[in-house]
Amino acid sequence: MAQQNAQQNGQPPTPQFSPGHALPSPTATALRTNGRIVIDGRFDEESWASAPVVSDLIQRDPIEGAPPTERTEIRILYDNLQIYFAVICYDSNPAGIVATELRLDDDMETDDIFEIMLDTFHDHRNGYRFRVNPLGTRQDQFVGNEGESRNNNWDEKWEASTRITEQGWVAEIAIPFKAVRFASGNGSVWGLNFHRTIMRKNEEIFWAGYRRGYTFTKISGSGHLEGLSDIQGFRYRVKPYLSGSTLQSPKTGGSTTTSYRGQFGLEDAKYLLTPELALDLTINPDFAQADVDQAQVNLTRFSPFFPEKREFFQEGSGIFNFGGGFSGNDLVLFHSRRIGLSDDRREIPIIGGLKLSGTQGPLEVGVLNMQTDRYEKSPGPEEAPGQNFSVVRLRSKILARSSVGFMMTRNTGSPRGGSNREFGADSSFSFSRYLGIYTYVAKTSTNGLEDRDWAARGKLTWNSDRYELTAQHLFIGENFSPEMGFVSRSEPGWKGLQRSQANAGFRPRPDWPGIREIAFSASVDYIADQDGVLDTRVGEVGFGTEFDNGDALSFDFSRNFERLLKPLRTTGVPPGDYNWNTASVRFTAYRGRRISGSFEVEHGGYYDGTITTIDFSPYIKPNSKLSLSPGFEWNRISRQNATFTTRELNAEVNYAINQSWLTRTSLILNSQNNSITLNSRLNYIYNPGDDLFLVYSETRNYGATGGLVNRAVIVKLTYSLDR
Repeated sequence: MAQQNAQQNGQPPTPQFSPGHALPSPTATALRTNGRIVIDGRFDEESWASAPVVSDLIQRDPIEGAPPTERTEIRILYDNLQIYFAVICYDSNPAGIVATELRLDDDMETDDIFEIMLDTFHDHRNGYRFRVNPLGTRQDQFVGNEGESRNNNWDEKWEASTRITEQGWVAEIAIPFKAVRFASGNGSVWGLNFHRTIMRKNEEIFWAGYRRGYTFTKISGSGHLEGLSDIQGFRYRVKPYLSGSTLQSPKTGGSTTTSYRGQFGLEDAKYLLTPELALDLTINPDFAQADVDQAQVNLTRFSPFFPEKREFFQEGSGIFNFGGGFSGNDLVLFHSRRIGLSDDRREIPIIGGLKLSGTQGPLEVGVLNMQTDRYEKSPGPEEAPGQNFSVVRLRSKILARSSVGFMMTRNTGSPRGGSNREFGADSSFSFSRYLGIYTYVAKTSTNGLEDRDWAARGKLTWNSDRYELTAQHLFIGENFSPEMGFVSRSEPGWKGLQRSQANAGFRPRPDWPGIREIAFSASVDYIADQDGVLDTRVGEVGFGTEFDNGDALSFDFSRNFERLLKPLRTTGVPPGDYNWNTASVRFTAYRGRRISGSFEVEHGGYYDGTITTIDFSPYIKPNSKLSLSPGFEWNRISRQNATFTTRELNAEVNYAINQSWLTRTSLILNSQNNSITLNSRLNYIYNPGDDLFLVYSETRNYGATGGLVNRAVIVKLTYSLDR
């Protein structure tokens, strides 16, 4: 309180900690109001004048622990149905406020923002994130397991009204209690945190957890919210949809065939069995509005990984994550893209599915069952039978920020006959602020594949603002076959792998003009088969710097070894042992400008030749309605007397007519398969959570085999009823 009063009197707050000591945990109080709060950004209701003021925010960047250069005040009210926040972001130069984004659910990394984190179970692990910019654009996100999972497709109904004033900008926010899950009972304490970005100053301000070893998604660094009682949450939601489409595809002889389809289904029906446990049902779901996959340059011998983008599978996805703490996609035990999508990324009809997710005391529960319909195999006309997919996931919270878990999956209709099963156990232990230990062990059961059918992994990390150390080892048996998961290096005839990785980083912040941080890094990656025969080895060193203006520049050098046992299918490199060196330089421009993005050049060896790569990914934001991101990658490979190039374009144009009418158009060019795809989507949000989509999509081949691959026009309407 003394710190708060000092700041209100114009005196800077003094951080009440010594370096190395635990962070303070501030507490805020929500005041019950009996009056109606109108979300208009005016704060003219009498209740606001009585609400306690929270203003003791502290700077993390550029000067950790220093008072902010601009003051922020927050007041909190609530009634039976909603919690309200009144936010005043004072600014000595209102003309310098950066506000450029109107698109709902955009990350707003280019703008001034204010955001709230609510840890409604006060478990110091999971939270709901609500972000707003000075234009009133909103984004929400569910954060799981201390930021290890972040669900951007979690989408709920809440309100925000903002204004830019002579003193800065203000935001009035209302979050319904039915938008979040919380423990039953009165007098509960929630976790709470606030974060503000002043973009033109590249300044980050936090209420709690402002030390650089934390991020906003580190829920354990939050403060506390007291005063809530007699609040009413969510009970049920029903969200049906109606869609119609026109599809065109080529026939032999150069003509096209046209088909029409109308579809009705249940996007989602959600019912809360308890305040903490939800049951979801979907019938004949449709994913026509989902974003298309970006083109990926693949010059390796392994399959690329495509992330999940369908909303139904994103909901509650954090619970189904297995082996938390591991980055990369070299082994994913459960990958939901296996459900309803073929290996060549064609949609497989889903008859329906049921999902149970939530918490019961210290236990997180996830149960999923999905049934797919028969579909025509590519290139046809043979039909593949429908499949049933089941997943059971249990994870128990132990100690302060640790967990142990179990996962089991079952897939009927395995290509080898019968069913494929996966079993796994994982653990995540967090000690002090920076030390983490992660492990898992998994086994599969598949017809004809016995012995050597298990995998295991262990990882040790230390990650603070200045030092980063990681060591991990992965073992995958040659008969380990997770048909509901993903193994990146799996290929016919492989003999499993043993992978050892280690990296170290040192990131000092010298008192040099214009420099915020410099970084030194070194890593080694050693991959052998199950018998210990070396397959791949990569050693890398790097140097980078981040400037005070937000720009960043980095240099990397690597020494590579690769053993090929068969010709490389992408470029025809013959079997043999290969050594080469690679160097790269990358510049990343600060996102707070109208034009930003990154530019990277890499040159070095490529097996028995050389490769030059140029990756140009600009981000252009001329105004609040329009943004362009024409990402382009160019590769030139020279081998003996042969030279060839690849060109990949992932261009996206977003235009927001307003916050209810949004458009997105993507153009994807892939020179590896000579294809070009246009996808354009108009989204009208006529009610929060209810949408009208109009989608046009066309894919064509170019070159000698050019022509139409497919064309579609799709209309989809969703409507939700909840209480």
